Amino acid sequence: MLRIPVRSRTIHQNIRLKSTNSSNFIRSTFIEYFVESHGHKHVKSSPVVPLCDSTVPFVNAGMNQFKGVFLGKVDPPCPRAVNSQKCVRVGGKHNDLDVVGTDGHHHTFFEMLGNWSFGDYYKKEACQMAWDLLLGPYRLKPENLVVTYFSGDVIIGLPEDRECRDIWRAIGVPESRLKALGAKDNFWEMGASGPCGPCTEIHHVNPDGSLTEIWNLVFIQCNREADGSVKALRRQHVDTGMGIERMAALLQGVPSNYDTDLFRPIIGAIQKHSNGVSPYTGKFDAGATLDSAYRRLADHARMISVCLADGVFPASSLNLKQIMRKSFKISSDVFQNPQLLTHLYKEVANTLGSTYPELVAREKDARLIIEHEEQAYAKMRAGLVKKWKDLAKRYPEVEEMGDVEMAGFALGYKEFKEAMSKHKSSTVPGELVFKLYDTYGFQEDLIDRIATLNNLEIDRKGFWKLLSEHKSRHKAVFKEQTSNKGLLFDSAIENIIKNGIKSTNDQHKYDYAAVSNKIQFKPLKTKLVAILNQDCEWIDVLEPCEDRPYYLVAEDSNFYCEEGGQIADTGFINVNKNMTFKVDSVFKIRDFVFHKGFFKVNKEVESNYVNNESEVVLEIDAERRLNVMRNHTGVHLLNAAIRKVLPNSVVCPTGSSVTDRGLYLNLSVYGEKLSQKVVLDAQELIRESIKCNLPLETRIVDSLDVTREPDVVTIPGETYPEVGLRMVAVPPPPLLSKELCCGTHVPSTGFVEDFCVTLVKGAGGHTPTIHALTGERAKEVREIFCHAQKLEEVIELVDPDRRKEEVTNIRKQLSSLCGGGGAPYGEYAQCLGLLDNLQKREVNTNDLALQAVAETEVREAFEAAAAEGRRFVVHFLRCSYLMQGEGLARALSATPAPSPALLLGCAGGVIVAACRMPQDKVTETFNAERWLRCILPVFHAGIKPGQSPLTYAEMTATKVSLINCEQLVQDAMRVAIKYAQAQLKHAHARARADQHTQNRQQN
Repeated sequence: MLRIPVRSRTIHQNIRLKSTNSSNFIRSTFIEYFVESHGHKHVKSSPVVPLCDSTVPFVNAGMNQFKGVFLGKVDPPCPRAVNSQKCVRVGGKHNDLDVVGTDGHHHTFFEMLGNWSFGDYYKKEACQMAWDLLLGPYRLKPENLVVTYFSGDVIIGLPEDRECRDIWRAIGVPESRLKALGAKDNFWEMGASGPCGPCTEIHHVNPDGSLTEIWNLVFIQCNREADGSVKALRRQHVDTGMGIERMAALLQGVPSNYDTDLFRPIIGAIQKHSNGVSPYTGKFDAGATLDSAYRRLADHARMISVCLADGVFPASSLNLKQIMRKSFKISSDVFQNPQLLTHLYKEVANTLGSTYPELVAREKDARLIIEHEEQAYAKMRAGLVKKWKDLAKRYPEVEEMGDVEMAGFALGYKEFKEAMSKHKSSTVPGELVFKLYDTYGFQEDLIDRIATLNNLEIDRKGFWKLLSEHKSRHKAVFKEQTSNKGLLFDSAIENIIKNGIKSTNDQHKYDYAAVSNKIQFKPLKTKLVAILNQDCEWIDVLEPCEDRPYYLVAEDSNFYCEEGGQIADTGFINVNKNMTFKVDSVFKIRDFVFHKGFFKVNKEVESNYVNNESEVVLEIDAERRLNVMRNHTGVHLLNAAIRKVLPNSVVCPTGSSVTDRGLYLNLSVYGEKLSQKVVLDAQELIRESIKCNLPLETRIVDSLDVTREPDVVTIPGETYPEVGLRMVAVPPPPLLSKELCCGTHVPSTGFVEDFCVTLVKGAGGHTPTIHALTGERAKEVREIFCHAQKLEEVIELVDPDRRKEEVTNIRKQLSSLCGGGGAPYGEYAQCLGLLDNLQKREVNTNDLALQAVAETEVREAFEAAAAEGRRFVVHFLRCSYLMQGEGLARALSATPAPSPALLLGCAGGVIVAACRMPQDKVTETFNAERWLRCILPVFHAGIKPGQSPLTYAEMTATKVSLINCEQLVQDAMRVAIKYAQAQLKHAHARARADQHTQNRQQN
């Protein structure tokens, strides 16, 4: 450790704690100084999980949200910025987890005050601003400060930063307080790769001569590439960072960060809610295990609270889950209160809520998650006791790992020991490491401990290779890059690039035209740039065979590759009128789209050739794509609907699957779980949204736009690109949906047409999966539901054999449409319950002839009309649902009509209607044909020819939806009744007038 000689006249003694030196004062002073005095823009803190960076598990520095700016991928939000950034350091290059609690300044969560210049000011201004703030508003004395700068590094290839040294000299820092240090201390890097550069640090001299770093000024001028090389950036930037916790300890004059106003309330809450535990004393010696536990829990409570408030879920973040379980263990074992973490969240919100309001806004959600995880931990821990005893009896060395609490540890360790006893090697093979990681959930640090305990090394390269393959295994591209094909594809891509093509332009996949309530996908004319055979061998000119697969690459493509949970397109590539290529799968490698399929050739033509410069026309399977688009929009609506109907739960989407046949949505749910009512309510909201035909808006945004946009739904753990992000939104009411999504969608909700939830897997659990249908498949399944309901209405008329046949057919149809992989839910579950009841119900009738039943029903309708004094009959045959069309028509025509009658029936989804009129009731305006014609517009039907139109007319049989059948019938009956009433009233008035005329003539 660097030390400075202690001189009594130069050492700044501990400052007494003042209200003006509170953490809120330090934070607000920093921001106001740069905003008001130096023209910076205040930018809010980004969430602690980076949206677009897979190289770090958490935001570990203030500059993370501006990484894209430094790399030149994203435009800066302003020339100068200042903020207080929430940071977490667990895992990766910066990992402070193991030392937390053992000293007074390492933390898993901390706040980083920082100011940035994006190609604006540079070293001179940055140093001067920092010095003025420290000596001005913060009132530090220059004789108590030491400045370090970069001394250069041969390996990196950068010389001593003499420019920075000379700036500090000009500011007035004496040589005795100016030190040059190497890359380990004064070259800052965010991670294994990314923006980096030399830095200069300002330290405070402690009474014992040791230094405490209080401010780091980084000059971002380089980028660490993935291969380890360091290259210069096009523009130079400034990124500074001051940890507020250390500055608070300094200005408040306390010995450690844990004695500041940021930690003291939390430590006080730990003591208050503990059982029989001594107060915190602030000791750091070897015996201070209780004080260390206080510090560790206080630190972890802050990290957990901030993560939960930022929408991080334990289900998608193993680091968060691990730290939560460590905290539960400390709460239970040391402080004797398993529910302690719930109390501490409230204290963290009180401490930081004014700066980060999401802590207050999401307190209810956070409490639900903490309670769920605490219960899961207690359950898991209870089941471990016997397993651990048995394991230690067989393998005594595991006693040294008594702190490990994992449900699968015993099984995993047994497999490890058995496998290594057969392997006879001092290195744990990559396959075994991966199995421990993937099957049993062992993290790398745990596997390291196991290997060390057993005096073994680990095949890390083998493990990392398997892990990388596992992450891509679900994609079509992975299936194609097995064995040596990956290298062959790379070779083909290099050839394409040499020919001047940098990538396939596949933005055409989002192109369509909405014309007259229909969606049209125009064929895409482009040019081939590569043809590969099934062995990935490059072909310049090809006379294709029909029985071998090929890969085609074009300059442009309108085919969608498997991505974002959405299935890839299929279709055709038309070479000429004699040659077509049927596309069966599509995948992307290094921004090039590969179309895999088979050629179809007109064999009557003698020679058919295609070369890698041929002009072609690409056509996707339009119907299939449209169904996929409906289902993808349906996923977004389902996500929004579930969140709305569960306002007292925390709902997090964890993934989805979209095909042309249906959709799946995977969720994590804390609080109230899914139920039949929840699913049906969500389904109703989606159908309402479809009826409203709301437009979908798609905006292209970058990562900084997303941080400024409220209510954006992302998939936890998913890494998004810095630029070109597609934000798909559906406006309220009834639903608000706003998600980052690379998939294809319909232009408005009306194109979804219909929506029906069919299955839910794990509904009562924490991670349910919902399956649903849209479009024609949803309509079809709802038709079947309606058919079952109509069957139930007339079940007493059905003989047992016919009933069994009907129920079996309905079940087969539903199984085919709805599939498996979950429990039937919503209307599907209700329908199956109805079918179960129908099978069990006793039928009191024998094998009745439906024709006779229908005639009886009609006769009873006439008798009821006569008894009630009605002069006409309009009736719907209830038993018609069980009849065939011809039989129904006979039933309507066979029964004599003593009075005017219009009869309707529905057989197998076909509406039939007939009108009979006694001859003595026929008038010019009221006859069978005219009466029947009044209902034809309702069904868009016509009149059957060849009848006696005055006394009998029959409507052409018309197919209708069973969903709308009842409403259509009611509408038709209403029209028919009004028409008959009007005609009879008119006839009655005319008869009275004729009678009056006759009487006058007689007189």
